[in-house]
Amino acid sequence: MLALAPHRRSRSFVTSLGGLLLAAGILAATAPAAVAADRAPTAAVQAAAATGPWSGWGEIPGGGLTPDAPAATNYNGIEYVFVRGTDDRIYADLYNGVVWRGWQEIPGAGLTPSAPTATVYKGNLYVFVRGTDSAIYVNKLSTTTWSGWSQVAGGGATPSALGATVLGNTLYLFVRGTDSRIYLNKFGGSWSGWAEVPGAGATPSGPAAVAFNSTIYLFVQGTDNAIYVNTFKTSWSGWSKVPGGGATYSALGATVIGNTLELFARGTDSRIYVNPLSTTWGGWSEVPGGGATPSGPGADTYGGVLHLYVQGTDLRIYLNRTGPAFPS
Repeated sequence: MLALAPHRRSRSFVTSLGGLLLAAGILAATAPAAVAADRAPTAAVQAAAATGPWSGWGEIPGGGLTPDAPAATNYNGIEYVFVRGTDDRIYADLYNGVVWRGWQEIPGAGLTPSAPTATVYKGNLYVFVRGTDSAIYVNKLSTTTWSGWSQVAGGGATPSALGATVLGNTLYLFVRGTDSRIYLNKFGGSWSGWAEVPGAGATPSGPAAVAFNSTIYLFVQGTDNAIYVNTFKTSWSGWSKVPGGGATYSALGATVIGNTLELFARGTDSRIYVNPLSTTWGGWSEVPGGGATPSGPGADTYGGVLHLYVQGTDLRIYLNRTGPAFPS
């Protein structure tokens, strides 16, 4: 197998004109097909899936379309939702707990052929994307100022979206390599360079990562479409299937709320499923509210409320959340 291919081209992050395209539509639910997931909601799922009832799906105000999965994180008391626009530019919509700002392009002018990912590290918000040259780029927000796009040190290339999380004093950035293996670049003031995640796994999609109970949980779609996890505390556990069975054709989404890790997947019927982990995995059940997505889900916890984001079948961006009613 080839290692993560170093990207030695020096051209800048490619830009072009365009705006986030708008269209009318609603989130369409498809007829269920055979889902390779445990559909029966177990007691653990019902108890641990989230705090409070789900709001049901509603479009994020501001219009807009995306051909990929949304990504979200909260920074300085604001929820940031990031998408790739239909013009391949990178956009954000902000929610302050009361109202949404509307979609605006991230400063720096850049393009991506895949979904963005984001995380907060030492008081700064980091957004990562795959460039149109398949190299890996970052744009950092410090309070109100964006750094602009620059290539992540260490070279490397990826055919998919990225995954990122923070554990302790280190930012962990994960990619699918050009050989479909999973690679890691760590940042703690400087970048470590790319190294394969131990366990010799491969994936046809981008990875997803979250820190939970002082442990990194790294999730991927396997080459058999089953759902796998590799954990890191002081060393990597190696790849194993997430308990509960299940299959997906897309990348996963994950967040932590309270004492529970919530793992989300697009089922093989394109519906959205959740598998919660507290001390044990609860098993897969469909997220209430119906709905379908052609991409993987994105998840975040904001103000003690779980926010689940998807690309609708009409390419609009939708939110289903727990606790209070859907925000206007």
